[in-house]
Amino acid sequence: MRYVEALPCAALAPYVRCYWAMETSGPLPGPHRVLPDGCLDILVDLSDGVRPRVVGAMRTAAVVPLTAPTSIVAVRFRPGGAQPFLRLPLQELTDAQV
Repeated sequence: MRYVEALPCAALAPYVRCYWAMETSGPLPGPHRVLPDGCLDILVDLSDGVRPRVVGAMRTAAVVPLTAPTSIVAVRFRPGGAQPFLRLPLQELTDAQV
């Protein structure tokens, strides 16, 4: 499994915590554990076509099963940072994936 993060430019730093990417191939290390961090992520799964999704802030930890191969790119917003871009109440996305 390969996971990398990149910091945003200065203009987006008040809104974006980081950009991240994850790729898996071959034997998988097991499920991926995700802890709540108050952030909203927009993920684009490139594993089987292009499938974008919004993952709202989580209130509890999650175990995400990984399938091989996996290729995901994403932007992780700071808490509240997605508001200017999504233009909807972010609490509607809490604990949701759309």
